[in-house]
Amino acid sequence: MNRTEIHWMNGADSLPKQMVFIEALPGVGNVGKIIADALIEEHESECLAWLMHPDFPPHSTMKDGLLHPPRIEIHQVVLPMGLPVIVLTGDSQPLTPTGQYELADKILKMLDQADAELLLILVGLQADVEEQSIHLVCSDIDTRDAFAERGVIASTTAPEAGMIGMAGLLAGMAPLRSVPAACAVAETLGSTVDVIAGQRLASWVEEKLGIALEISIDTTESTAERIRREIALDQTELDSLLNPSEPSPEFYV
Repeated sequence: MNRTEIHWMNGADSLPKQMVFIEALPGVGNVGKIIADALIEEHESECLAWLMHPDFPPHSTMKDGLLHPPRIEIHQVVLPMGLPVIVLTGDSQPLTPTGQYELADKILKMLDQADAELLLILVGLQADVEEQSIHLVCSDIDTRDAFAERGVIASTTAPEAGMIGMAGLLAGMAPLRSVPAACAVAETLGSTVDVIAGQRLASWVEEKLGIALEISIDTTESTAERIRREIALDQTELDSLLNPSEPSPEFYV
């Protein structure tokens, strides 16, 4: 039995149909989370739901003067020109493999029911200082071919060591739920919050995928400062809990 709980907010009782979904959680450099949080903070947004799981870190956090439980939030964000997207983000992810499987499966079932146009997963990949590439990674042939028709070629080799955590599960399991999914992967030094890599990834999404995020440098920098203060577990502790055997540095979450 899946232990994930959905708590609908603001009168919502389901996800909007045929939308682009953008997902990012804390990970290497927090590259994707910078973008997700900046989208919510800079543009018109409304929280549709919380996703909760008993394997989240037992750490409630303060927001707007109130204490909230560990969760993933689902927001509808209105981008410039009136384009709505759905953003999924949070301050942590389940600390057990079982919890991550359950949460990923619940999210994918919800996106399947919503007939999602695309699940775009924003993540970081630890690399040397001179490496600044962005990789598009797909998990099904149809999605890969659809991007190729638009002139965006998906990587077939990177990341060589694969992907762990929620990002890897969401992308890898998406074809099983008929959800078109792709990962946009930014190489990063892996610092706590890599603002430069986050800005580089946002620009790539705008240029290559045609999604007008339009988040300012000031917003990403202020978001980064807040993330440094609020993330429930630091990356070192999270990595040790998820990967006690110290996997390859090319693994990321």
